[in-house]
Amino acid sequence: MAQDKLAKEIKSFDGLWEGGYYEGDPLEYLSRSAYGNYGYISFLHAIYLRCIKPYINSKTLALEIGPGRGAWTKTMLDAKEVWVLDALSAEYNQFFEYLNHPKNVKYFQVEDFECRQLPENYFNYMFSFGCLCHISFEGITEYATNIFDKLQPNSTCFWMIADRRKYNNFIEHSKEFNIWDALSPKRRKFAPLKYVFDAFSKLARPTYMDLDVFEEGQGHWHDAGLERTCEMLKKIGYKIVEPDIGLIARDPMIHFIKP
Repeated sequence: MAQDKLAKEIKSFDGLWEGGYYEGDPLEYLSRSAYGNYGYISFLHAIYLRCIKPYINSKTLALEIGPGRGAWTKTMLDAKEVWVLDALSAEYNQFFEYLNHPKNVKYFQVEDFECRQLPENYFNYMFSFGCLCHISFEGITEYATNIFDKLQPNSTCFWMIADRRKYNNFIEHSKEFNIWDALSPKRRKFAPLKYVFDAFSKLARPTYMDLDVFEEGQGHWHDAGLERTCEMLKKIGYKIVEPDIGLIARDPMIHFIKP
């Protein structure tokens, strides 16, 4: 009896989805899907789901470089400990106020890349986002070198860096990554609505797209380069898991471990 019911269940699909069910193209950055307006998430949240959530638990000893106000640090508070390094003070960043003064977070304002505040063979997770793109390749190399012995074997690491080649490709093909363009109606009868979407797209255009972010100046970007940075990490002794996790259209994010 149960088998007959299951057979009828399979038979019930006859005549549905002629040509094959098609949800959307997973290879397109902003492919439309049956989820409609609800088929998109922030890449920041995607990074949290991919790079942080699976690794943070009561045994995690996390190290973050460049926390700023603490937006990413906030996602790591379930760790046993979180240590952070920043060029600016916690008071200036309003760091502990934003996080409501957690007891398991230690903040160090640094004056160099020596990492002397960090204990040896201690951390099992490292993360940096939106920081190393503002640091020279020499500075990044110093961090990678001096942190190596601070990490336990098999530590998981994620670093976002700047890469001029990927950035230029993003600028050149920015239309492919524009959420307003993806959601804009394509049918002619909706032309007035499309005009509104185009207007919002221009208003929401990030200011960095009209600047040379790599031009020298306070807070400018440094072209560390994906290949060069990965080679440097390997030379120090790290193992590259993924040169670029691919969640960010503009910038690479390297997944690597200390073997």
